[in-house]
Amino acid sequence: MTFPTKPHPTSIAVWDVPSPVITSRAFRVKVGVKCSETCQLAGQRIEVCDEGGTRIGEERLGQATWPGTSGLYVADVALNAPTEEGTLAWSARFVAVAAGLPHEEASVIFTVRTARPPEHCVTVRVTDKETDAPLAAVEVRLGIYRASTDAQGLASLEVPGGVYSLDAWKVGYEALSRTVEADKDLVIRIEAWASPETDPDDGQVWM
Repeated sequence: MTFPTKPHPTSIAVWDVPSPVITSRAFRVKVGVKCSETCQLAGQRIEVCDEGGTRIGEERLGQATWPGTSGLYVADVALNAPTEEGTLAWSARFVAVAAGLPHEEASVIFTVRTARPPEHCVTVRVTDKETDAPLAAVEVRLGIYRASTDAQGLASLEVPGGVYSLDAWKVGYEALSRTVEADKDLVIRIEAWASPETDPDDGQVWM
């Protein structure tokens, strides 16, 4: 008696999701799938569905594995943001059979945050409080918007008008949070001072 081959388990992940996505604009995400037995999955189909289960995008996995991996195949999926602001829970799903060998379906939920088109540019300059030297690689958060400072200690964020919480973080430094009203283009200076290394998640949750 011949028994059917047991389907291979698969895993799926989504990354490179812009945050936020501008309402009504097109954007792309990467979806990767891997078989537990490292089967060849090139050309197999990926679907992306909205919160109601309606398919809003699909693509085929690429012909080559993702660099530095064994058996991870990736699709670059084109999507369109909805017209309204908000936070959405979309899903990506692997639905195919590879090379005649059954594979288990796999799905994952990922978050899409949408925002109005930007109206103002907020430039943040971060310096060392003691030396006044610019600080590079500081993580700057303005509400849901994020950027990192360059070698001159500068980070620019384009945002819609509104009131935002401004935070800055770098290993070995601390800086005070503040509230910013973005009703025009702004240049804001933040002074950071040396402190014991802490994890930003110890004091707050980054979204």
